[in-house]
Amino acid sequence: MQVMTLEWSSSINKPVTFKNQLFLPPLPNSLQQAIETAMSQHYEELYEEESDGSILLEEALIKVLNSFQSDNNLLTQLRYVWMALILVTLVEPTIKYYQPNNSIPEKTINRLMIWLLMNITEFSKSRNQSNRYSQTDVDYFSSIDKTNFSVDREIPSLQILSEALDVYINATKLLEPDYSLQILLDILDNCLEGYAIIPGSEGRRKLFDWWLEDVVPSVWYLHSPTSVGLLNELTGNDYNSVFSRLNNISDLMRKSLMN
Repeated sequence: MQVMTLEWSSSINKPVTFKNQLFLPPLPNSLQQAIETAMSQHYEELYEEESDGSILLEEALIKVLNSFQSDNNLLTQLRYVWMALILVTLVEPTIKYYQPNNSIPEKTINRLMIWLLMNITEFSKSRNQSNRYSQTDVDYFSSIDKTNFSVDREIPSLQILSEALDVYINATKLLEPDYSLQILLDILDNCLEGYAIIPGSEGRRKLFDWWLEDVVPSVWYLHSPTSVGLLNELTGNDYNSVFSRLNNISDLMRKSLMN
């Protein structure tokens, strides 16, 4: 399989200014190198025939995610939560297809959005702290019923719904001050290796490359991903409205920074 060329649009691969000050620096060399290395390798978990099984996908993911670490813990967490929000919005069509009345996606997306808007204001004040969400929210999301597999359409495997729900459960755990990197790794496992976004083995390498090329740089700058066409092609879903929603949330975050 031919590996996609690593390119970023000019709107992403440049510093962002805030009140005439440098707000977010360019992608660090460590992150760029982690992306390039990950794209040059082949992975058995992505059903690549070229893989000899010696390189684990999780190891590549860890190197990329560790490159987001910074001296400002809140900024690191903001980026991780933003990545989680991007992924949960991509999983939403999976749940809505089989359970149209399931309210978990909407509630989770709104909770992540509110947390981001609250805490990005704290970051703009250079305070290394985060707002804890209420115990009510913890109780709600920790009690998500994964045994309710009643569906409105025939489903090839209950694993599809189970892994999609796992993404939402784990995403809310990232809001805790003592979150762990493993939570985001579990989300990526369900999305890249599991069935939360793509139900079969076809297209997994393309999805991974899209994550590396578009999502990772976008998350660094707290931008929304830009290449919706590939996702539409891979999944058969129409993600145009999803990307529009992410753009709106990204705009709200930037407005919060300017207040």
